[in-house]
Order: sequence, then C-alpha cells, then structure tokens
Amino acid sequence: MAVTRPWTRLVPALVLLAAAVAAALFYQRFSADREYQRLLADGDKLLAAGENYRAVQAFSGALAFRPQSMVAYLRRGEASRAQGRDEEAIRDWREATRLAPDAPQPLIELGDLFDARGDFGQAAAWYEQAVERLKDEDPSLLYRLALARYRSGAPGAAIEPLARAAGRSDATAEAHYLLALLYRDTNTLARAVQELEAALTLAPGLTAAREELADVHRAMGRPVDEMAQLQMLAKGGDVVRRIAIGQAEARQGQLDAAIGTLTHALADAPNDSRLLLAIGRVYLARAERSHDADSIQRATSALEQALGGTARRSEGLALYGRVLYLTGNYPEAERILRDAVATSPVDPEAFGFLADAAERMSHDMTARDALINLDALEGDTATATVRLERAQRIGDLSLRAGDYRLAAQWLGRAADTQPDDALTLGLLAEARWRMGDVEAARALLAKALAADPRNPRLQRAAKLIR
Repeated sequence: MAVTRPWTRLVPALVLLAAAVAAALFYQRFSADREYQRLLADGDKLLAAGENYRAVQAFSGALAFRPQSMVAYLRRGEASRAQGRDEEAIRDWREATRLAPDAPQPLIELGDLFDARGDFGQAAAWYEQAVERLKDEDPSLLYRLALARYRSGAPGAAIEPLARAAGRSDATAEAHYLLALLYRDTNTLARAVQELEAALTLAPGLTAAREELADVHRAMGRPVDEMAQLQMLAKGGDVVRRIAIGQAEARQGQLDAAIGTLTHALADAPNDSRLLLAIGRVYLARAERSHDADSIQRATSALEQALGGTARRSEGLALYGRVLYLTGNYPEAERILRDAVATSPVDPEAFGFLADAAERMSHDMTARDALINLDALEGDTATATVRLERAQRIGDLSLRAGDYRLAAQWLGRAADTQPDDALTLGLLAEARWRMGDVEAARALLAKALAADPRNPRLQRAAKLIR
C-alpha cells in the first residue's frame, strides 16, 4: 500500500489558493478601476452642470481609487476654481503638473488663473512652460503668452512669441494688431506699420488698428498717410473721428481747413461740446500765430460754450486760460489755469500754460512747480530739445526763487545733455556760487564765457562771481 505524503496533497491546495487570491485581486482592481471611471465621469457631468461642490467630491472619490491620476487633479482644480477656491485649484494643478510633466493643460490653467488675478508675470511664466510642451502647435497660447508679458510691462519680451504666432498662415488680425502695439512701444515704428497693415488686410473693419495706424504715421512725421487713415475712419460720420481730422489739419498748419472740417461737423451736431472745444483750440492756434482780435474773440466764444457742456473740463479751462493770457489778463489767466491743473483728469498742457501766466506775475515757485509736473507727465515723449529748454527754465526759476540746490540739480541735468551750452553753464555757475562752491562756479563761468563772451546774462554773472 502506497504512503501518501502530506506535501503532495498540499501543493494543489496552494495552487488553488493562489488562483483564488489572484482572481480576488484582479476583481478588486477591476472594480476599483470601474469605480474610478464612474466617479470621474460623474464629476465631469456635475462640473458641466455647474454643480461644482459635488464635482469636487466626485473627483476626490476618484483620487481615492487612483491617487496618481493627473486628470482627476486637473478636473478637481477646475471645479475648485469655479467655486472661487483658487488656492485649492493651484495646489491641484501643481500636483497634476508634477504627475504629468509633459502635459500642457495644467500649466495653461495656472496661467489663466494668474492672468485673471492680474498677476501677469506669474501668468507668463506658466504660459511659457505650456508653450515649450506644445512646440508652437497652439497659436492662441502664443498670443496669451505675449499678452501676459506685455501686460507685465515687458513689451520687448512679448515680441518673440507673438511674431511666431503672427508668422503662421492661420494668424489672426488680432495677433498682428497686438504685435504692432509691441513694435510701437519698443519704438520700432516701421515694423508697427507693417503689422497694422497686415491686420487691416485680414480685417478691414478693425477700427482700433486703423486708429493706431494713423497715430503711428503721425509719430513718424507722415501727415499725408495719417490723414488718409483718418479720412477712412471718418466715413461713418463719427464726431470723434471728424475732430481727429480737424486736429490733424491744424497740426499741419492748415488752420482754415481745420476750421472748415470742424464747423461742418458742428452743423450736424450743433450742441456737441467736444466739437466746440476743438474749434476753440484751432482759433487759439490762429491767435497764437497772428494775435488778431477776431481769432481771440472766436476762440473765447467757442470755449465758453464748450465749458457749459460735457467736454473735458481741464482741457477747456486750460485753453480758456491761455486765451486770457493772450489778451494780457495774466491774473485771471493764472486763476483759471490753477483750476485747470486741479481738475481731474488733468490736461498736461495746462501746466505749461500755467507756468507762462505765473511767470508773468513773478510767481516763480508756481511757474517752476508747474514745469516740473509737466516734465514728469510728458517724460520721454517730449523731444530732447524741449526737455533741455524746460530743464534750463526750471533751473532759472529756481534761482530766482532762492532754491539753489534744486536749481543746480536741474541745470546740471541740462548741462549733462548739452555740455557746451553757454547759458546753461552760466546759470549752473551762479547756482554753485550761491551754494558756496566757489571753485566749481568759477570754472563753469570761465567755460561759459569762452563759448559766448558777449552774453549779457553771463556778463552779469561775471560781476557776481569773482
């Protein structure tokens, strides 16, 4: 009789047990996967229906079954953001990015969130990473990256991605338009013109692009091209555009044509204070040129009517104050111009007009402060010559007011710009003398007299600085 060994009976039992365990594990995994898929699908439906709180619960349930799911983190982040729980959304999208470093969608979501918050630097950083993943396949993403960089104050950095988007065959008019703004802001005006023209080729009715093109032509000193664009804009009869045409004509010295354009528009809109303000400005320009009583009277009449309407009040007061200045009524001109610079939004030219009126009244501190404010508002948009003359004038007014330190500061700035200007050097010498810097004053005066020995102002300074 054969002896049955215990282990021979144990082997089949172990095999059966292993098969049962494997089957149980397989079923468990299958069941978990099916539950994960169900919860993910439920979350998507709830998210689409706007039931964001329940959507978050569904996606959280899906993550319990599959903790490494990038999709579940992505979707839960979307649901959290829809509830206004931005920090939770950020955490989920960061985790989604960690789990799937090559996936662009979480990066785009993070960029969109920071863009909506107004944190354009952060938005640009996330968009840039997404662009690297997609390799220029999505031109709209390149556009978003460029726009975020532009809004963060880096127009130069925004050009490269947008140029890639605009260079595609499917580029939009908006992409060309934004690229033109970037070229404009980086003072690459010829390229700005090319991009604006490309935008208008794709979308002839893109008014903003045509308005910008007129402005760029003006900045480039192309009055004929500027006028051509303005004429096209004015075909619809819009008052603002007809005013722009009149003002462009006035800038070109065509004052009669400008008056004709504006008065013709006024016939169609007799109570429009914007037109009256523009007409007053043109008559003022004529009065500045010829000082004839008729132009002054017409400017006064138009501006008084404009100030009774809804036109920009600071601009109206500035122009009205300037008319009073031309009539020789300096006290009233200064009073009106003080009101102009105190009215928001302030018209920058009011500061220049106020400086003239205050200086006539020997109110040197008022005149000086007005010019300093004007310089701050205009910045580099003013020409180098204008800024040099303004710095010289501020220094001279400061000298008269006894503020020698500020005088030296502004005159030093003017001397750095134009080191051989005799008058600037002489005024700076006087400021240095008043501050007690005798040696520097003498050296500056000697250089000034060598350049212009007969200048009466320098001769007076020579009597002071010995």
